[in-house]
Amino acid sequence: MRYTVLVVDDEEEIREGIIRKIEWERYGFQIVGSAGNGSDALEIAENLQPDVVMTDVMMPFMDGLELGERIIRINPEVKLLVFSGADEFEYAQKALRIQAVEYILKPIDAKELGETLTKIKETLDKEYEAKRNLETLREHYMESIPVIREQTMVALIEGRIAREQLVKKSGIAQLDLEAWGYTVGLLELEPNQRKETKDMFPNHDEMLIPVTLKQIADEILPAYAKVTTFYYDDMVGAVVNLYQEEDILRVIEGMDHVCKTMQKVYNVTVTGGIGTACKSAEQLRYARKEAQTALSYRVAFGSGQAIYLGDVEPKRTSVLQFQGSDETELMDAIKVGNEDEIEKKVKGIFEKIRGQMLSNSQLEVYFIEVKIAFMRLLQYYEIETGRFDEIDSVHVTDEIHSINEAEKWLSQKSLEVSRVIEETRKNSRSMITMRAKEYMLENYSDEELTVEKVSNILHVSPNYFSTLFKKEMQVSFISYLTEIRMKKAVEFLDMTDDKSYIIAEKVGYSDPNYFSHVFKKYFGVSPQKYRKRGE
Repeated sequence: MRYTVLVVDDEEEIREGIIRKIEWERYGFQIVGSAGNGSDALEIAENLQPDVVMTDVMMPFMDGLELGERIIRINPEVKLLVFSGADEFEYAQKALRIQAVEYILKPIDAKELGETLTKIKETLDKEYEAKRNLETLREHYMESIPVIREQTMVALIEGRIAREQLVKKSGIAQLDLEAWGYTVGLLELEPNQRKETKDMFPNHDEMLIPVTLKQIADEILPAYAKVTTFYYDDMVGAVVNLYQEEDILRVIEGMDHVCKTMQKVYNVTVTGGIGTACKSAEQLRYARKEAQTALSYRVAFGSGQAIYLGDVEPKRTSVLQFQGSDETELMDAIKVGNEDEIEKKVKGIFEKIRGQMLSNSQLEVYFIEVKIAFMRLLQYYEIETGRFDEIDSVHVTDEIHSINEAEKWLSQKSLEVSRVIEETRKNSRSMITMRAKEYMLENYSDEELTVEKVSNILHVSPNYFSTLFKKEMQVSFISYLTEIRMKKAVEFLDMTDDKSYIIAEKVGYSDPNYFSHVFKKYFGVSPQKYRKRGE
C-alpha cells in the first residue's frame, strides 16, 4: 500500500527540495500536496486526510506545532514529522507532547529522512494490517461483545426491557441512568456494496463483515461521546449517553468520522443514522426508530455520511400515527421521496387488500384512515392542507368503482404528497442557505465567523450545514466567505484611503500579512499593487 504525504514549509525552495530529493515511491509514499503556511496546510489536510504530515516549526500565520496539534485533533491516526533549523530543546519537547513521530534538524539529510520514512511505513503497515487482520477481528468480536451486553442493548432499543432489569444491567450496558439524555445511532453498509464487502473476506464467516465496521466505531466514537456499540441486524448500533444538549453535535461528528474512515481504509460506503435526544433510557426505542428513519434519508441527502433526523425533519410536536407496518413504510417512502418505493409499497398494500375480499364499507373506513394519515403528514411538515382539499372529498363507494381505481388513486396521491414535501424541504434548505448568506454578508468582519458559529445560529448541526451549503452553493463555506471578504476588501481599496492593515481588520483578518497572502492568492496581486494599478 502506498501512503500519502503532505509537505509544509514557508520557504518554497526548501519545500520543493524536500519533495525532489526523496524517491517517495521507493519508500512506499506519494506526495498529495504541499503548502507554504499552516493555515493553507490545515485546509488541505482536512480535505485530503494524508497519512503523514511533514512540517517546519517556524511559519507565518500558524506555526508547525499548532498545525500538528490541530491536524491530530482532526485525524488522530496521522503521523507527524517536525523539522526545524534550530536545535531548541523546547521545540523538540513540544513536538513530542503533540505526538510527533520524529523531530529532524535542518538541513534535512536524504538518508536520515529515508530511514525515518521506512520506520513510519512499518508502523502504518502494522496499523492497517491490524485493522484488516481477520483473526484479530474474530477475537475482537468474541472478546469485546459479551452476550449479556448484546442482548441487553437490543432489548433496550426495541423496548423489551423493564425498568428493574435495566437498573440491574446498566453497568454491563455502560449506560449512565443519571445522564441528561440518550440517543441511538445506526451504522449501515450500503446494500449494493454488501457483496463487494463479502468478497474482502473470502472463505470466512459472514459475521466478520460487520465486525470491521464495529471495530472502527469502537476506535473512533469514544473520543466523541460515552457510547456502547453492538450488533443490530446487519448494522452496528450505538447507544449514546448525553450530558448536555450540545453533545448531540459531537455524536454527529463521531458518526461522520466512522463513515469517512470506512471509505478511506476499505473503500466501502457506510451511512449513519442518528435519532433525536430522549430524556430517559426507556424511550430509546423511539430514538432507534428515528435513527432508522434518518438512514432512509440517504436517498435525498446522499450516502457515506452521518444523517441526524433533527436536521432533516421538522421539530416534532406529536408522533405521526398510522396503522399497520406496510402503511407506515409507505409514509416513510413518501417522506423520503423515493417514487419507486412508493409505488412498490402501494402495490404490496393492495395485494393484501385483494386477498381479504373487503366490503365497500370496510374500504371506506380504510380510506378514511389513509386520508387522515395524509393530512397528518402534511401538518407534520407545516404544509397548508387546503392544497389537497380533494383528498377529503373522495368516497370509495361514490367515486372509486374498483380496487384497481383505488390503487391508482392511492399511488397518485402518495406521489403528489411526496413531491409537495420535497418542494417544502427544498424551500427549507434554500431558506437555511439564504439566511447563512445574509448573516455572512452582515458579519464578514468577524474574525471568529466559522461553520460552527453560523450553524449554531441556524439551529442545525455543523456537519449538516456544511454539506447543505456546499450542495446549494457549489462552493464550501470557507470559499464563499473568502469571496465576500475579498470583494469587500476591493471596495475599501477603491473607495477609501485606509491602510492595508485597517482594511484587513474590516474584512475579518487580524493578521495583515495573512490578509495580503489571501488577497494575492485570490487576485494574483498584493493589496498595495492593486491600489497602485490606476496610478
